[in-house]
Amino acid sequence: MNELSRRNFFKLGASAALGAALFNFEGLHSATAFAQGNTTKSLHFTPVSLQNLPNAETSAKKSQLVNASLNYIKTCVNKITDNNLRAKTADLIEDTRPTFMQLYPSASDVTNIYNKLADAGLVDTSAIRPEQLFPPYSGKKPQDFISGPGSGYSSHHPYPGGLCTHTAANLSISEGIVNTYKQIFGYEVNNDIVLSAQALHDLAKPWVFQWNEDGSSLKEYTIAGTGAHHILSLTEAIHRRMPAEEIVAQACAHNHPGSDKDEAQVVGWIKAASIIAQVNPVQYGLLDKSGTKLPYPQHQEGYIVHLGDHDWVLSGSAATKVVEALREIAQKDYNFSGDNLNGKLFNDFRNYIGAQVSYMYLHNLLAQSGFGELRTLINHIIVK
Repeated sequence: MNELSRRNFFKLGASAALGAALFNFEGLHSATAFAQGNTTKSLHFTPVSLQNLPNAETSAKKSQLVNASLNYIKTCVNKITDNNLRAKTADLIEDTRPTFMQLYPSASDVTNIYNKLADAGLVDTSAIRPEQLFPPYSGKKPQDFISGPGSGYSSHHPYPGGLCTHTAANLSISEGIVNTYKQIFGYEVNNDIVLSAQALHDLAKPWVFQWNEDGSSLKEYTIAGTGAHHILSLTEAIHRRMPAEEIVAQACAHNHPGSDKDEAQVVGWIKAASIIAQVNPVQYGLLDKSGTKLPYPQHQEGYIVHLGDHDWVLSGSAATKVVEALREIAQKDYNFSGDNLNGKLFNDFRNYIGAQVSYMYLHNLLAQSGFGELRTLINHIIVK
């Protein structure tokens, strides 16, 4: 493990050293300290040669950043006071299998549920075929939570372990909102529901975004007008009998129910997940008696989960700009050919770098200190 202390990192330039000195992985172990911004440790990464770039899953598992982020997630889950909710939340993070798939042992079963979704207007038959409704599944874990990307390969935190950094950031943001409302307005929401729903809001991503042989991740399709991972995450939460309050809050991650139009979107996602999970959403307590609205009165936990899931607003743009810069560095400093830049070698290159230090850190370094400082750091991570 290479720790860039203040003295050693000045080799990269004064401005880059300052950024590294303020970047803290170890602080993620303390949920309270991290949420309050008490982080001033050093940047850690493990250099690797271009010839020895590991695969995506190994890149995540050997990253101190990713491991610290996963530990932070577990710390937050352990703060859930309800024993049953805490245990179920932890189990969903540990066991990434889509267990609801036992409901669909054959292709005809998948086609039947696809047709039900289509009849309800919850799947676009011109954009997705029955065989594309679910990602490939062998009955085993598609991958561990730790190695899943934060989103699609052109979106936010798309590197191995991005799911952990994204979820950890969301949990910290959400706890900040909970604490703000407590300190400013003088009341407490159900923090158990906020923590569980935020920890699980992307629980299907290890399945949806499995790693391809070329280092990229699977393409995602849409269900009910949103990324399939959102619907499939809700489906698994329902199938594993999570509390209705948690599922409703989790459903709100992609939108708030503050207007009739927005609420209808959340209701549609719950309906789609319920159809796939083969449950009645009204009887489960996910919708009101009419089946067209969320349970009333609406609780604030869902809004907080939605607010906490806005890391993507910056991190998606940051990823795009960083990958562009990495392409230039790969070409200039590592002599990547056109084929290299569009294939496995560059994918492994960007995956390892992202897992080690995150695209968010690299984007800030680029913005604050310039391309030269970014280039120097990359040359220290990937040894020629």
